[in-house]
Amino acid sequence: MDSTHDLIFPQKFLFGSAVAAFQVEGDGGKRKTDWDLFLNHHPTIVKPNEKGPEWWTQKNAEKDIQTMQSLGMQVQRLSLEWGRIEPEEGVINDKAIAYYKEVITYIKSLHMTPMITLNHYVLPEWIARKGGWAHKDILQYFTRFVALVLSHFSDVEYWITLNEPNFLLDAGYLTHSYPPQTGNLITGFYVRHYMIEAHKRAYALIKKNIPTSQIGIAFALRWDAPENPKDPLENFYAKALNYIENYNFIKAMQPADFIGCNYYTGYYLNLNFLKPRPSKNIDNRSIQQTKMFAELEKPGTYDTDFGWPIVPEFLLQLLRSLYKTFKLPILITENGLADKEDKYRSFYILTHLVAVWQAIQEGIPVKQYIHWSTIDNLEWLEGYRMHFGLIKLNPVTGERKLQQSAHLYSAIAKYKKIEVEKLMKEYLDEEQQKKALEVIKKLLMKI
Repeated sequence: MDSTHDLIFPQKFLFGSAVAAFQVEGDGGKRKTDWDLFLNHHPTIVKPNEKGPEWWTQKNAEKDIQTMQSLGMQVQRLSLEWGRIEPEEGVINDKAIAYYKEVITYIKSLHMTPMITLNHYVLPEWIARKGGWAHKDILQYFTRFVALVLSHFSDVEYWITLNEPNFLLDAGYLTHSYPPQTGNLITGFYVRHYMIEAHKRAYALIKKNIPTSQIGIAFALRWDAPENPKDPLENFYAKALNYIENYNFIKAMQPADFIGCNYYTGYYLNLNFLKPRPSKNIDNRSIQQTKMFAELEKPGTYDTDFGWPIVPEFLLQLLRSLYKTFKLPILITENGLADKEDKYRSFYILTHLVAVWQAIQEGIPVKQYIHWSTIDNLEWLEGYRMHFGLIKLNPVTGERKLQQSAHLYSAIAKYKKIEVEKLMKEYLDEEQQKKALEVIKKLLMKI
Protein backbone atom coordinates (compact mmCIF):
# COMPACT_ATOMS: atom_id res chain seq x y z
CA MET A 1 0.00 0.00 0.00
CA ASP A 2 1.07 3.59 -0.69
CA SER A 3 2.52 4.85 2.60
CA THR A 4 0.95 8.30 2.07
CA HIS A 5 -2.57 6.87 1.67
CA ASP A 6 -5.13 7.70 4.39
CA LEU A 7 -5.34 4.87 6.92
CA ILE A 8 -8.88 4.42 8.25
CA PHE A 9 -9.65 2.74 11.58
CA PRO A 10 -12.86 0.76 12.23
CA GLN A 11 -15.68 2.93 13.58
CA LYS A 12 -15.82 0.90 16.81
CA PHE A 13 -12.12 1.42 17.48
CA LEU A 14 -11.57 3.66 20.52
CA PHE A 15 -8.85 6.20 21.31
CA GLY A 16 -8.06 7.53 24.76
CA SER A 17 -5.51 8.42 27.41
CA ALA A 18 -4.60 7.16 30.87
CA VAL A 19 -3.59 8.22 34.36
CA ALA A 20 -3.00 6.47 37.67
CA ALA A 21 -4.50 7.91 40.85
CA PHE A 22 -1.28 8.07 42.85
CA GLN A 23 0.53 9.89 40.06
CA VAL A 24 -2.02 12.67 39.52
CA GLU A 25 -3.89 13.21 42.77
CA GLY A 26 -1.29 15.18 44.72
CA ASP A 27 -0.74 15.00 48.49
CA GLY A 28 2.66 13.35 47.92
CA GLY A 29 3.87 11.75 51.12
CA LYS A 30 0.62 12.45 53.01
CA ARG A 31 -1.55 9.52 51.96
CA LYS A 32 -1.56 6.23 53.80
CA THR A 33 0.12 4.12 51.11
CA ASP A 34 3.37 2.23 50.64
CA TRP A 35 4.52 4.76 48.03
CA ASP A 36 3.92 7.67 50.41
CA LEU A 37 6.13 5.91 52.95
CA PHE A 38 8.70 5.47 50.19
CA LEU A 39 8.57 9.15 49.19
CA ASN A 40 9.02 10.19 52.81
CA HIS A 41 12.14 8.02 53.05
CA HIS A 42 13.43 9.43 49.72
CA PRO A 43 12.67 13.17 49.97
CA THR A 44 14.67 14.09 46.85
CA ILE A 45 12.18 12.37 44.51
CA VAL A 46 9.54 15.07 44.92
CA LYS A 47 10.56 18.62 45.81
CA PRO A 48 8.64 20.33 48.64
CA ASN A 49 7.07 22.87 46.26
CA GLU A 50 6.01 20.30 43.63
CA LYS A 51 2.30 19.49 43.81
CA GLY A 52 1.65 17.88 40.43
CA PRO A 53 -1.75 17.80 38.66
CA GLU A 54 -3.64 17.85 42.00
CA TRP A 55 -6.62 15.87 40.79
CA TRP A 56 -7.60 15.23 44.40
CA THR A 57 -6.66 18.36 46.28
CA GLN A 58 -7.78 20.90 43.69
CA LYS A 59 -10.34 18.77 41.86
CA ASN A 60 -8.59 19.27 38.53
CA ALA A 61 -9.72 15.92 37.15
CA GLU A 62 -12.74 17.40 35.39
CA LYS A 63 -10.64 20.11 33.75
CA ASP A 64 -8.10 17.67 32.29
CA ILE A 65 -10.68 15.06 31.27
CA GLN A 66 -12.71 17.73 29.52
CA THR A 67 -9.56 18.70 27.61
CA MET A 68 -9.20 15.09 26.50
CA GLN A 69 -12.82 15.00 25.39
CA SER A 70 -12.31 18.18 23.35
CA LEU A 71 -9.42 16.42 21.60
CA GLY A 72 -11.74 13.61 20.57
CA MET A 73 -10.73 11.02 23.16
CA GLN A 74 -13.34 8.32 23.71
CA VAL A 75 -11.76 6.46 26.66
CA GLN A 76 -10.33 7.65 29.96
CA ARG A 77 -8.37 5.07 31.89
CA LEU A 78 -7.82 5.80 35.58
CA SER A 79 -7.22 3.92 38.81
CA LEU A 80 -8.92 3.98 42.21
CA GLU A 81 -6.49 4.46 45.09
CA TRP A 82 -7.07 1.63 47.55
CA GLY A 83 -5.21 3.52 50.28
CA ARG A 84 -7.64 6.43 50.01
CA ILE A 85 -10.72 4.20 50.01
CA GLU A 86 -9.51 1.98 52.87
CA PRO A 87 -6.87 4.02 54.75
CA GLU A 88 -7.02 1.69 57.76
CA GLU A 89 -7.91 -1.98 57.77
CA GLY A 90 -11.70 -2.26 57.59
CA VAL A 91 -12.19 1.54 57.71
CA ILE A 92 -13.89 2.87 54.58
CA ASN A 93 -13.50 6.49 53.50
CA ASP A 94 -16.90 7.39 52.05
CA LYS A 95 -15.56 10.73 50.82
CA ALA A 96 -13.02 8.94 48.63
CA ILE A 97 -15.71 6.74 47.11
CA ALA A 98 -17.90 9.81 46.51
CA TYR A 99 -15.00 11.58 44.80
CA TYR A 100 -14.29 8.70 42.44
CA LYS A 101 -18.02 8.44 41.71
CA GLU A 102 -18.03 12.10 40.71
CA VAL A 103 -15.10 11.58 38.35
CA ILE A 104 -16.57 8.45 36.74
CA THR A 105 -19.96 10.15 36.37
CA TYR A 106 -18.28 13.15 34.76
CA ILE A 107 -16.42 10.93 32.28
CA LYS A 108 -19.69 9.30 31.27
CA SER A 109 -21.45 12.67 31.01
CA LEU A 110 -18.94 13.57 28.29
CA HIS A 111 -19.96 10.39 26.41
CA MET A 112 -16.56 8.89 27.13
CA THR A 113 -15.92 5.34 28.34
CA PRO A 114 -14.23 4.97 31.76
CA MET A 115 -11.74 2.16 32.27
CA ILE A 116 -11.02 1.40 35.93
CA THR A 117 -7.71 -0.02 37.13
CA LEU A 118 -8.15 -1.69 40.52
CA ASN A 119 -4.47 -1.71 41.44
CA HIS A 120 -1.77 0.42 39.81
CA TYR A 121 1.27 -0.65 41.90
CA VAL A 122 0.26 1.17 45.10
CA LEU A 123 -0.97 -0.56 48.28
CA PRO A 124 -2.44 0.82 51.51
CA GLU A 125 0.15 1.39 54.23
CA TRP A 126 -1.53 -1.09 56.57
CA ILE A 127 -1.08 -3.87 54.00
CA ALA A 128 2.45 -2.78 53.17
CA ARG A 129 3.47 -3.07 56.82
CA LYS A 130 2.29 -6.69 56.78
CA GLY A 131 4.39 -7.51 53.71
CA GLY A 132 2.31 -6.27 50.78
CA TRP A 133 1.69 -8.81 48.05
CA ALA A 134 3.74 -11.35 50.00
CA HIS A 135 1.30 -11.45 52.93
CA LYS A 136 -0.77 -14.60 53.28
CA ASP A 137 -4.04 -12.66 53.63
CA ILE A 138 -3.54 -10.37 50.62
CA LEU A 139 -6.11 -12.33 48.58
CA GLN A 140 -8.75 -11.84 51.24
CA TYR A 141 -7.97 -8.11 51.46
CA PHE A 142 -7.95 -7.58 47.69
CA THR A 143 -11.14 -9.55 47.07
CA ARG A 144 -12.89 -7.55 49.78
CA PHE A 145 -11.72 -4.32 48.16
CA VAL A 146 -12.93 -5.45 44.72
CA ALA A 147 -16.35 -6.34 46.16
CA LEU A 148 -16.57 -2.89 47.77
CA VAL A 149 -15.70 -1.15 44.51
CA LEU A 150 -18.24 -3.21 42.56
CA SER A 151 -20.98 -2.22 44.99
CA HIS A 152 -20.47 1.39 43.88
CA PHE A 153 -19.33 1.11 40.25
CA SER A 154 -21.52 -1.62 38.77
CA ASP A 155 -22.17 0.48 35.64
CA VAL A 156 -18.54 0.41 34.42
CA GLU A 157 -17.79 -1.93 31.51
CA TYR A 158 -13.97 -1.99 31.25
CA TRP A 159 -11.78 -3.20 34.12
CA ILE A 160 -8.05 -3.70 34.61
CA THR A 161 -7.49 -5.88 37.67
CA LEU A 162 -3.73 -5.28 37.98
CA ASN A 163 -1.36 -2.91 36.24
CA GLU A 164 1.95 -4.47 35.18
CA PRO A 165 2.13 -7.24 37.77
CA ASN A 166 5.10 -8.68 35.89
CA PHE A 167 7.03 -5.42 36.30
CA LEU A 168 6.01 -4.88 39.93
CA LEU A 169 7.09 -8.41 40.82
CA ASP A 170 10.55 -7.67 39.45
CA ALA A 171 10.94 -4.07 40.65
CA GLY A 172 9.44 -4.47 44.12
CA TYR A 173 10.03 -8.06 45.19
CA LEU A 174 12.87 -9.60 43.15
CA THR A 175 14.98 -6.42 43.19
CA HIS A 176 15.14 -3.28 45.35
CA SER A 177 13.82 -0.58 42.99
CA TYR A 178 10.19 -0.12 44.05
CA PRO A 179 8.45 -0.61 47.39
CA PRO A 180 8.71 -2.86 49.31
CA GLN A 181 12.29 -3.38 47.98
CA THR A 182 12.33 -6.99 49.08
CA GLY A 183 14.91 -8.41 46.69
CA ASN A 184 14.13 -12.01 47.58
CA LEU A 185 13.56 -14.85 45.11
CA ILE A 186 11.52 -16.99 47.49
CA THR A 187 9.29 -14.05 48.41
CA GLY A 188 8.90 -13.35 44.70
CA PHE A 189 7.57 -16.88 44.18
CA TYR A 190 4.76 -16.28 46.67
CA VAL A 191 4.02 -12.83 45.30
CA ARG A 192 3.64 -14.20 41.78
CA HIS A 193 1.21 -16.84 43.03
CA TYR A 194 -0.86 -14.31 44.98
CA MET A 195 -1.00 -11.86 42.04
CA ILE A 196 -2.22 -14.58 39.69
CA GLU A 197 -4.85 -15.74 42.15
CA ALA A 198 -5.89 -12.15 42.91
CA HIS A 199 -6.66 -11.56 39.25
CA LYS A 200 -8.63 -14.79 38.96
CA ARG A 201 -10.74 -13.96 42.00
CA ALA A 202 -11.32 -10.39 40.85
CA TYR A 203 -12.28 -11.61 37.39
CA ALA A 204 -14.85 -14.03 38.78
CA LEU A 205 -16.29 -11.40 41.11
CA ILE A 206 -16.61 -8.73 38.42
CA LYS A 207 -18.22 -11.17 35.96
CA LYS A 208 -20.70 -12.29 38.59
CA ASN A 209 -21.75 -8.71 39.28
CA ILE A 210 -21.40 -7.32 35.73
CA PRO A 211 -21.84 -10.18 33.22
CA THR A 212 -21.25 -7.88 30.24
CA SER A 213 -17.99 -6.48 31.64
CA GLN A 214 -14.68 -6.63 29.79
CA ILE A 215 -11.81 -7.56 32.11
CA GLY A 216 -8.08 -7.86 31.60
CA ILE A 217 -4.62 -7.14 32.98
CA ALA A 218 -2.32 -4.39 31.72
CA PHE A 219 1.01 -6.13 31.20
CA ALA A 220 4.40 -4.42 30.84
CA LEU A 221 5.44 -5.71 27.43
CA ARG A 222 8.53 -4.95 25.42
CA TRP A 223 9.84 -6.72 22.34
CA ASP A 224 13.33 -8.04 21.73
CA ALA A 225 14.67 -9.16 18.37
CA PRO A 226 17.98 -10.72 17.33
CA GLU A 227 20.45 -8.25 15.86
CA ASN A 228 21.44 -11.00 13.42
CA PRO A 229 18.23 -12.90 12.42
CA LYS A 230 20.32 -15.65 10.82
CA ASP A 231 22.09 -16.45 14.08
CA PRO A 232 20.24 -19.39 15.70
CA LEU A 233 21.58 -18.58 19.17
CA GLU A 234 20.45 -14.97 19.00
CA ASN A 235 17.05 -16.09 17.72
CA PHE A 236 16.72 -18.53 20.59
CA TYR A 237 17.81 -15.95 23.14
CA ALA A 238 15.33 -13.34 21.86
CA LYS A 239 12.46 -15.85 21.85
CA ALA A 240 13.35 -17.06 25.33
CA LEU A 241 13.53 -13.51 26.69
CA ASN A 242 10.20 -12.57 25.11
CA TYR A 243 8.61 -15.66 26.64
CA ILE A 244 10.01 -15.02 30.11
CA GLU A 245 9.22 -11.29 30.09
CA ASN A 246 5.88 -11.43 28.28
CA TYR A 247 4.10 -14.72 27.83
CA ASN A 248 4.96 -16.53 31.03
CA PHE A 249 2.79 -14.23 33.14
CA ILE A 250 0.04 -13.81 30.53
CA LYS A 251 -0.50 -17.56 30.26
CA ALA A 252 -0.79 -17.89 34.02
CA MET A 253 -3.18 -14.94 34.45
CA GLN A 254 -6.22 -16.35 32.71
CA PRO A 255 -9.13 -16.04 32.22
CA ALA A 256 -9.24 -12.62 30.62
CA ASP A 257 -11.46 -10.99 28.01
CA PHE A 258 -8.56 -9.11 26.46
CA ILE A 259 -4.82 -8.62 26.76
CA GLY A 260 -3.84 -5.18 28.03
CA CYS A 261 -0.62 -4.21 26.27
CA ASN A 262 1.59 -1.53 27.85
CA TYR A 263 4.27 -1.10 25.18
CA TYR A 264 6.99 1.54 25.20
CA THR A 265 10.17 0.16 23.64
CA GLY A 266 12.30 -2.81 22.63
CA TYR A 267 15.85 -3.76 21.75
CA TYR A 268 17.98 -5.77 19.37
CA LEU A 269 19.96 -8.47 21.15
CA ASN A 270 23.48 -9.54 20.30
CA LEU A 271 25.44 -12.55 21.54
CA ASN A 272 28.71 -11.77 19.78
CA PHE A 273 31.03 -11.95 22.77
CA LEU A 274 33.90 -10.33 20.87
CA LYS A 275 31.98 -7.25 19.80
CA PRO A 276 32.94 -4.22 21.94
CA ARG A 277 30.14 -2.60 23.91
CA PRO A 278 30.11 1.13 24.65
CA SER A 279 28.64 2.47 27.82
CA LYS A 280 25.01 3.49 27.43
CA ASN A 281 22.66 5.63 29.42
CA ILE A 282 19.65 3.49 30.35
CA ASP A 283 16.79 5.09 32.32
CA ASN A 284 19.08 8.03 33.12
CA ARG A 285 21.53 5.71 34.85
CA SER A 286 24.89 5.24 33.18
CA ILE A 287 25.86 1.59 32.99
CA GLN A 288 28.51 -0.35 31.13
CA GLN A 289 26.97 -2.86 28.78
CA THR A 290 28.48 -6.29 29.13
CA LYS A 291 29.90 -8.13 26.15
CA MET A 292 27.31 -10.81 26.76
CA PHE A 293 23.57 -10.35 26.20
CA ALA A 294 23.93 -6.76 24.93
CA GLU A 295 20.87 -4.61 24.22
CA LEU A 296 21.35 -2.57 21.07
CA GLU A 297 19.47 -0.13 18.89
CA LYS A 298 19.87 0.62 15.20
CA PRO A 299 21.96 3.68 14.27
CA GLY A 300 19.80 6.77 13.82
CA THR A 301 17.04 5.57 16.13
CA TYR A 302 15.41 8.33 18.16
CA ASP A 303 15.59 7.97 21.95
CA THR A 304 13.17 9.18 24.62
CA ASP A 305 14.27 11.19 27.65
CA PHE A 306 14.51 7.85 29.46
CA GLY A 307 17.01 6.67 26.86
CA TRP A 308 14.54 4.15 25.44
CA PRO A 309 14.71 3.64 21.66
CA ILE A 310 11.58 4.47 19.65
CA VAL A 311 10.80 1.27 17.73
CA PRO A 312 7.21 1.22 16.36
CA GLU A 313 7.93 -1.85 14.20
CA PHE A 314 8.44 -3.83 17.40
CA LEU A 315 4.90 -2.98 18.49
CA LEU A 316 3.59 -4.59 15.30
CA GLN A 317 5.71 -7.68 15.88
CA LEU A 318 4.50 -7.86 19.47
CA LEU A 319 0.83 -7.59 18.45
CA ARG A 320 1.27 -10.36 15.89
CA SER A 321 2.89 -12.62 18.42
CA LEU A 322 0.34 -11.90 21.15
CA TYR A 323 -2.61 -12.75 18.93
CA LYS A 324 -0.95 -15.81 17.44
CA THR A 325 -0.25 -17.12 20.94
CA PHE A 326 -3.42 -16.21 22.85
CA LYS A 327 -6.18 -15.55 20.27
CA LEU A 328 -7.63 -12.79 22.46
CA PRO A 329 -8.61 -9.20 21.62
CA ILE A 330 -5.87 -6.69 22.45
CA LEU A 331 -6.15 -3.24 24.00
CA ILE A 332 -3.14 -0.93 23.92
CA THR A 333 -3.57 0.18 27.53
CA GLU A 334 -0.39 2.31 27.60
CA ASN A 335 1.88 3.67 24.89
CA GLY A 336 3.91 6.84 25.08
CA LEU A 337 7.25 8.42 25.84
CA ALA A 338 9.10 10.75 28.17
CA ASP A 339 9.70 13.86 26.05
CA LYS A 340 10.00 17.13 27.94
CA GLU A 341 10.38 19.28 24.83
CA ASP A 342 7.68 17.41 22.87
CA LYS A 343 10.32 16.82 20.22
CA TYR A 344 9.50 13.25 19.21
CA ARG A 345 5.96 12.66 20.56
CA SER A 346 4.25 13.46 17.24
CA PHE A 347 6.62 11.07 15.45
CA TYR A 348 6.02 8.46 18.14
CA ILE A 349 2.22 8.64 18.09
CA LEU A 350 2.00 8.71 14.29
CA THR A 351 4.28 5.74 13.66
CA HIS A 352 2.91 3.60 16.50
CA LEU A 353 -0.66 4.17 15.34
CA VAL A 354 0.36 3.11 11.83
CA ALA A 355 1.66 -0.10 13.44
CA VAL A 356 -1.70 -0.56 15.18
CA TRP A 357 -3.58 0.10 11.92
CA GLN A 358 -1.45 -2.44 10.07
CA ALA A 359 -2.11 -5.04 12.77
CA ILE A 360 -5.86 -4.52 12.32
CA GLN A 361 -5.52 -4.98 8.55
CA GLU A 362 -3.87 -8.32 9.22
CA GLY A 363 -6.89 -9.47 11.19
CA ILE A 364 -5.49 -8.85 14.66
CA PRO A 365 -8.36 -7.63 16.88
CA VAL A 366 -6.81 -4.53 18.41
CA LYS A 367 -9.78 -2.67 19.90
CA GLN A 368 -8.37 0.41 21.66
CA TYR A 369 -5.32 2.66 21.79
CA ILE A 370 -4.79 4.48 25.10
CA HIS A 371 -1.93 6.94 25.24
CA TRP A 372 0.18 7.37 28.37
CA SER A 373 -0.47 9.87 29.64
CA THR A 374 -3.25 12.43 29.90
CA ILE A 375 -1.02 14.91 31.75
CA ASP A 376 2.54 15.10 33.11
CA ASN A 377 2.56 13.36 36.47
CA LEU A 378 4.64 11.85 39.23
CA GLU A 379 6.76 9.34 37.32
CA TRP A 380 7.58 7.09 40.29
CA LEU A 381 11.34 7.13 41.04
CA GLU A 382 11.87 10.05 38.65
CA GLY A 383 9.40 12.37 40.36
CA TYR A 384 8.23 15.14 38.03
CA ARG A 385 11.38 15.09 35.92
CA MET A 386 9.92 12.89 33.19
CA HIS A 387 7.19 14.31 30.99
CA PHE A 388 4.77 11.84 29.40
CA GLY A 389 1.68 14.05 29.18
CA LEU A 390 -0.42 15.22 26.27
CA ILE A 391 -0.93 18.15 28.65
CA LYS A 392 2.33 19.76 29.75
CA LEU A 393 2.33 20.61 33.45
CA ASN A 394 4.37 22.90 35.64
CA PRO A 395 4.35 20.78 38.84
CA VAL A 396 4.91 23.83 41.06
CA THR A 397 2.35 26.31 39.71
CA GLY A 398 -0.06 23.81 38.19
CA GLU A 399 0.01 25.73 34.90
CA ARG A 400 -1.14 23.58 31.99
CA LYS A 401 -0.35 23.78 28.29
CA LEU A 402 -1.53 21.46 25.55
CA GLN A 403 1.36 19.86 23.71
CA GLN A 404 1.57 20.29 19.95
CA SER A 405 1.63 16.50 19.63
CA ALA A 406 -1.81 16.37 21.30
CA HIS A 407 -3.23 18.11 18.23
CA LEU A 408 -1.77 15.42 15.96
CA TYR A 409 -3.32 12.73 18.16
CA SER A 410 -6.60 14.63 18.12
CA ALA A 411 -6.61 14.80 14.32
CA ILE A 412 -6.39 10.99 14.27
CA ALA A 413 -8.78 10.25 17.15
CA LYS A 414 -11.60 12.58 16.07
CA TYR A 415 -11.86 11.19 12.56
CA LYS A 416 -10.49 7.70 13.23
CA LYS A 417 -8.07 7.95 10.36
CA ILE A 418 -4.42 8.79 9.77
CA GLU A 419 -3.89 11.32 7.00
CA VAL A 420 -0.25 10.35 6.73
CA GLU A 421 1.09 12.93 4.32
CA LYS A 422 -0.85 15.84 5.81
CA LEU A 423 0.12 15.00 9.41
CA MET A 424 3.79 14.49 8.57
CA LYS A 425 4.00 17.88 6.86
CA GLU A 426 2.13 19.67 9.63
CA TYR A 427 3.75 18.12 12.72
CA LEU A 428 7.16 16.67 11.79
CA ASP A 429 10.35 18.44 10.76
CA GLU A 430 12.07 17.46 7.52
CA GLU A 431 14.37 14.89 9.12
CA GLN A 432 11.49 13.29 11.01
CA GLN A 433 9.35 13.22 7.85
CA LYS A 434 12.02 11.20 6.05
CA LYS A 435 12.46 8.83 8.95
CA ALA A 436 8.70 8.46 9.47
CA LEU A 437 8.24 7.67 5.80
CA GLU A 438 10.91 4.95 6.04
CA VAL A 439 9.29 3.46 9.14
CA ILE A 440 5.78 3.60 7.70
CA LYS A 441 6.82 2.00 4.42
CA LYS A 442 8.43 -0.78 6.39
CA LEU A 443 5.32 -1.25 8.53
CA LEU A 444 3.00 -1.39 5.54
CA MET A 445 5.26 -3.89 3.76
CA LYS A 446 4.38 -6.41 6.47
CA ILE A 447 7.80 -6.47 8.10
